[in-house]
Amino acid sequence: MTTRKEPERLMDDVSALAEIPNRGPATEGEARAALYVSRRMTDLGLDPQVAPFRVVPHFPMAWALHALFLAATCLIAVTSPFAAFVAQALIFISFWGDSTTRFYWIRSLLPSATSRHVIGRLAAKGVAKKTVVFAAHIDSGQMGMIMEPVQAERVCRFHKRVLGTQPLMLSLVVAAFLTAPVAVLHYRVMGPGGASTYILLAAIVANLIPVVIFSQLEFAKISPGANDNGSGVAVMLEMARRLRAKPAENTEVVFVGVGSEETYMMGMACFMEEHGHRFDRNHTYFLVPESCGNGTPRVIVAEGVVSMHHHDPELAGLVFLAARRRGIKADPVTLRTGGTDCTPPSVRGYAATGIICMNENDYVPNYHWNTDLPRDVKPDVMTRVADIFEETVRIIDKDL
Repeated sequence: MTTRKEPERLMDDVSALAEIPNRGPATEGEARAALYVSRRMTDLGLDPQVAPFRVVPHFPMAWALHALFLAATCLIAVTSPFAAFVAQALIFISFWGDSTTRFYWIRSLLPSATSRHVIGRLAAKGVAKKTVVFAAHIDSGQMGMIMEPVQAERVCRFHKRVLGTQPLMLSLVVAAFLTAPVAVLHYRVMGPGGASTYILLAAIVANLIPVVIFSQLEFAKISPGANDNGSGVAVMLEMARRLRAKPAENTEVVFVGVGSEETYMMGMACFMEEHGHRFDRNHTYFLVPESCGNGTPRVIVAEGVVSMHHHDPELAGLVFLAARRRGIKADPVTLRTGGTDCTPPSVRGYAATGIICMNENDYVPNYHWNTDLPRDVKPDVMTRVADIFEETVRIIDKDL
């Protein structure tokens, strides 16, 4: 594989990962993907470590439980509005922690499983004063009815043209959650009977809708994941090849094949909890290639559910500068349809950003669907992303 041209190398990696069945988080398929990435890193001279860890992979069920518990608080309000308020506060804190990857309360009620990271390192040519971490997840995500490409892209197109933003679907879930405290407050102020009862029932129904959506996701089949995120892994491995051929002078580069990203980044959160203390917050930069095989490169400047978390503007600026130096068009994007592995390091105080590729409708083609196959992954797009990332590393190495 090392003698093949770059487009062929990239597609070899994408195809090899997409051919692994059921590459979901903390599965046997993910273990096979970790073995493949480990072998590729070994070929590249990285002396990789496969690091197992425990994760709760059931993110859709965890979020369904948050909604179900909120619906239950509306029933508790009939006898004790105060107890309902306390329970709701704890549920909202739990959801905030879960959706920001800071901590996990309700999710911890669910069973855990073994996942794994693949970690390789390239030493600096001289004295390492800085560290760049490339993180690309090796697992693949659930398909689910809300992921059907035609309808999903139609929703993206509407939001971009009418609202000038990404779809607010997860914001609607948060809005459904908020109906519970509003209903309980109304019941507490106005008393039982009349409209109060109907408002409580409406809040219960509103919160049962996310229960249905997320429960269906929990049991959905797994996408082949050629673009999401076989393309990102391929770009990360290409970066290892380029930087091994021409090492950075003052920068150590760490490559992480991240397990269990499709748990709403719990895998990367586990990596930060276990390995984060090894990285100096002032001199470490996380770069995330995410679904970068089809479309135009977009630099991720912010993402979130309950609120937007803005990533390090200086690092994002360096990525834009790198793209400009390489003559590549790259636009900023604020992700409102979910997060990436930028979030766990970013919320913990590290500089992080990533590149995701989208079409003209701000949609990642074939996202989480059975059509996410190598035939729709473009090696020239992956090469452009690799060029931007390589230039970013050179700028960090020489100019920071």
